[in-house]
Amino acid sequence: MGKVVRVSIVVLMVFTVLTWALGAQAAIPSEIGVKEDPLVRMPGTQPAPENTTDIEAPTRCLNCHSGFNQAVEPGHNWQGSMMAQASRDFLFWACLTVSAQDSIFAIERPNATDICLRCHFPQGWLGGRSGPTNGSAMASSDFDGVHCDVCHSMYDPFFEDTFNGSREGADWLGYWDETNLSTTPSETAAQVTLEEDRLLSGTILQADGLPFFDPLNSPPANWQENGSGQYFLSDNRAKRAPFADANGRHPMLYSRYHKSKYMCSTCHDVSNPILANLDGGVLPGDTIADLGGPLVSETDSAFSFYHVERTFSEFMLSDYGLQGGAPGIGPYAPENYDTSHPDNNITRCQDCHMRDGVGKAASQRSAVNRPDGSVEHPLSGQPIHDLTGGNAWVTAVLASTDPNCQDGGVTCYDPVNENLLNQGADILTLDLTQGQGIDPVRLIDGSNRALQQLQLAASINDAAISGNTLSFKVQNQTGHKLISGFPEGRRMYLNIRFYDEAGGLVQEINPYDTVAGTFKGFVYPYAPEVESGVPWPAPLDEATEIHDDSLVYEMKPTSSLTEEEKSFHFALATGRYKDNRIPPKGFRIHEAAARLSTPVDQGADAPNYYSSAEYAGGYDDVSVAVPTGAVKADITLYYQTTSREYIEFLRDEITGTGNLTLPPGDYVVQIDPWFANLAGWGNTIWQLWKQNMNLKSAAPYQMTAASVGVPPLPCDAPIPVLDQAVAASNQVELGWSSALDPNDPDSGYNLYYDQVGKELFIADTGKATTFTDMNLINGQTYCYKVTSYTVGCESQFSNVLCATPLSPGQSFDSSAVLGPIGRLEVTGKGKNTQITFVETTTFLQGDEIMIYVTVSDADGVPIEGATVDISVVGPVTVSLTSGPTDVDGISSVSWATEAPNKKGVGGTPTGSYNVSVSGVTATDYTWDGMANAVSFTIN
Repeated sequence: MGKVVRVSIVVLMVFTVLTWALGAQAAIPSEIGVKEDPLVRMPGTQPAPENTTDIEAPTRCLNCHSGFNQAVEPGHNWQGSMMAQASRDFLFWACLTVSAQDSIFAIERPNATDICLRCHFPQGWLGGRSGPTNGSAMASSDFDGVHCDVCHSMYDPFFEDTFNGSREGADWLGYWDETNLSTTPSETAAQVTLEEDRLLSGTILQADGLPFFDPLNSPPANWQENGSGQYFLSDNRAKRAPFADANGRHPMLYSRYHKSKYMCSTCHDVSNPILANLDGGVLPGDTIADLGGPLVSETDSAFSFYHVERTFSEFMLSDYGLQGGAPGIGPYAPENYDTSHPDNNITRCQDCHMRDGVGKAASQRSAVNRPDGSVEHPLSGQPIHDLTGGNAWVTAVLASTDPNCQDGGVTCYDPVNENLLNQGADILTLDLTQGQGIDPVRLIDGSNRALQQLQLAASINDAAISGNTLSFKVQNQTGHKLISGFPEGRRMYLNIRFYDEAGGLVQEINPYDTVAGTFKGFVYPYAPEVESGVPWPAPLDEATEIHDDSLVYEMKPTSSLTEEEKSFHFALATGRYKDNRIPPKGFRIHEAAARLSTPVDQGADAPNYYSSAEYAGGYDDVSVAVPTGAVKADITLYYQTTSREYIEFLRDEITGTGNLTLPPGDYVVQIDPWFANLAGWGNTIWQLWKQNMNLKSAAPYQMTAASVGVPPLPCDAPIPVLDQAVAASNQVELGWSSALDPNDPDSGYNLYYDQVGKELFIADTGKATTFTDMNLINGQTYCYKVTSYTVGCESQFSNVLCATPLSPGQSFDSSAVLGPIGRLEVTGKGKNTQITFVETTTFLQGDEIMIYVTVSDADGVPIEGATVDISVVGPVTVSLTSGPTDVDGISSVSWATEAPNKKGVGGTPTGSYNVSVSGVTATDYTWDGMANAVSFTIN
């Protein structure tokens, strides 16, 4: 029944839009400010002045969280991710330009792009700079995309349920990794955060001015997730993070939300609220002042209306999204991959996209070295802010605009790209000099991590030829559909080549034309070569070549508004025409319709597209007819970030020429002054693609491959054994087994930093089996692995070894040991006076109790100049602080107890007392958290 209603509404929308185009609704204003526009309103923190959220620029964060350990530190890895480049993404700018024009076509104003800006420019959006919605008001660190303070200011709109364990479980020790054994117990810290969240919830209003949360702090009943950019941000400067024992120079709040899978729903389920709110009865000319109640976008979960992307929903429908998660597959299997959860289960998005590394989050000596340095969260490593998906292309192109760009020791600078992307804000709105700008080292590292992510995502298993059939399984090793994300022309496809006994090619399925940059024989209204500079794809050889669209995995929207069965107009998408992407393990197809995540075939929901076994296992069981004479086959799975067809669509829609999909009078980009600083994107996006069509994952990138009847080429490069990682001051000396033929001139070794399943290249050491990694930061932990290589072949990785450089004679952790404890006794008089320390644990009222303490590092080396905080707990509680320790690491503190009066009344209460260390302050050291308690009695 719900499906029938949706279809009837879409038909009504088409009629309405066509009526507007004919001018019958001329009274509708041409523009309503985004703050007054109910069609784009969604729940969450709103721009000023409704809410005031002071977002700090990344520069405030990177001075401590960057520049000390590029393999693990947050800064280096974040800056190379697409989250950091969300506002510099040239595909985004071209898409935004088309979407603004589409918005004018549909509702006679460009406000739909406010939805784009709230995710790609969150700081600017919250600062009220999304109007006009062409991005022209954005400046400075707005261009740093989804950055540090944006994420670390977010709070959980379901804070009550998360706190009481009813939303994501109450297994505080197992699932949440909270021991509550440290001096900063998680339970206490979570209570403090809860009280702050309760205060913040009172500031969140619906569009009609009524509170969004009810008196029990619950959101609307049908609103189950804050997807589609519906973020809630604190106006408190305290940074929120997933560790109760973190320390720093700024205030902090412990946030379970930051290690919750639900945090990722914020951006990774995307829907169109405009169409949903029109369905809900909002008229195109209404302002917020005209509303008589809440909007559909405020009462219903975003996953329930107008699909754009559903990455988080796909995860929630998998076994991994169930409470407690599930074992991963392949490189993510429990025996290969460590998580902080019982049985190494995968339970949340962060397990794969922010893997647990070894090291610290900050350059300060006092930062916790995770996981071993944490008593409170002993299983949780330092989250690597990898944050990459499959897009290696955009970051590589951005890096190439800098003359210093290097990739594997080879220059990657491209002056054409530099000129295209530095036309300036007057032409493109984009300004690469704003915010953090371009860092080619970090961008190339991020691009390479994205390629590694693709190689981890899939495998081809059980390939065999039986009779006239080739069969195999494409295994999805991710937690969402393969592929997932925004349908910007991205696709994954199988290429299959059949050979005869002599090795001659008999047939090829899905051949690719590298000159044309698309499939051979592909049908699309391409621009003439004389105009585009790129030839049309060559035709298929009917005797030996086949294009099989079922082996191209992708999502293609459909739009009744443009009357296209297959459409690239995501802002006008009213459904899906094709969605054959491979489901993740345990995909619950019976629940998928509620999240608009069912497979779709030729415009119709196709829940039986995959079998129950395929849904359970997370794979596509493929069978292909073997051509006559073929006895061997090569199977390759490829990924493309975007397609030629999508880029041609963007170019034509912006320039208003070529293959047009809207009525001719609706192409306004080149004539409307509102688009003056965006109109250049049509030709720019095409020139960028043409220049970079064979770079990284713009060209098909091999994810995995398998062969049948074709012996795989042997890789005879031996796996080295890394047997030495010796730390010294500011360096680590590495050594590994010699495994190569010394007479082979084309062999050698590659050394890498380990990134927990990924790697960061350090150096090609040639034949050398030793290497000194220099200019390191003392107190930081660095982890390494090594491979060997021969011609065309690199071995598997060696074992991993870690080391922590230290200053001579020092280690990072400090410990304080109490004792002895006693009192000073004075004997004799004058020159014969002697003061003697008497060790005892029994005292009288009025005694001065002397407590000695010794401070040393983890190697037992004394620490001079440290002070120790001491707590005395008993019938009364006293806090004491020692003086600075001497060269032997020893200091003392005394407590002068009070004697009773002459009548025996008063004095320090008698009874049993416990004295313990509550903190150690020492330059360049952090306390190890050991309390070392001692007891005594006052009689």
